[in-house]
Amino acid sequence: MVSIVFKAGAGNPDEWHRELRQRLPNLDWRVWPDVGDPATVDFVLAFKVEPGFFAHFPNLKGILATGAGVDGLFADPDVPAHLPIARIVDPYMTQQMVQWATYGVLHFYRRFDEYAALQRKAEWRELGPPSRHPPRVGVLGFGEIGGAIGRGLLALGFFVNGWTRSPRDLGPIDNYAGWDRLDAFLAASPFLVCSLPLTSETDGILNRARLEKLPRGAVLLNLARGSHVVTDDLLALLDEGQLLGAVLDVTDPEPLPAGHPLWRHPNVILTPHESGITTPATAAEQVATNVGRILAGQPVVNPVDVSRGY
Repeated sequence: MVSIVFKAGAGNPDEWHRELRQRLPNLDWRVWPDVGDPATVDFVLAFKVEPGFFAHFPNLKGILATGAGVDGLFADPDVPAHLPIARIVDPYMTQQMVQWATYGVLHFYRRFDEYAALQRKAEWRELGPPSRHPPRVGVLGFGEIGGAIGRGLLALGFFVNGWTRSPRDLGPIDNYAGWDRLDAFLAASPFLVCSLPLTSETDGILNRARLEKLPRGAVLLNLARGSHVVTDDLLALLDEGQLLGAVLDVTDPEPLPAGHPLWRHPNVILTPHESGITTPATAAEQVATNVGRILAGQPVVNPVDVSRGY
């Protein structure tokens, strides 16, 4: 038997159970907190945990994230770094996030925000064609998801900048590499898509000082984590006109309280952390594969580098 503890908040446990038992016939499925004898638990499947969570399971063989981001696992500072940890890279989820980012860019580039305002006033007024030369879109964090977003926008005729920690060949996409190139990257990005992992380095990275480096009238899209952006700084720059708009799938705080000013800001579009949703039907195969690889002593697919936090 292979025992897996599923931590709620990572999707529907019944769907995960149904998909995984088709691939792991000897599955012993447990849902937190009803885990039976914790000493017999082999794997944890979770999106987010609390401090002290992993200490319950002294004989874990591996940790499996249900999403691409793993900051929720590192909410337990004592995550067992000696164990293999794997994240999900799901093409279906990536496709959803490409669609979300594409909509956000097109909404402001094609001036749908202005058309919506005119419609509310019942005013028929032509705004003219878009520029023959679309503005550049900067993708901050060019991993699996950021890279797919950049290539998708490139295919639509946008020029794309990609920021990475170290130099990479991004083909027709202009690469800005390293922290010393971040300001230049921001200055060249009238549209900014944040797709960074959340680490101690990137927490609060988009504060007033950095957002002011964007061209005036820029648009921010964030589908990474809410705490990448300093919310009060974002609101101030929107009100000052430095930023034209923001499209946010994640917020700080999250969930957003009912009276928060982001809800009613006319130039903000909000979605409730659903730009890309892991579906068990498409992700379970990857989880089952990694269970098998760990049991066989092989490296996991899509490993997490604990030293980097992603």
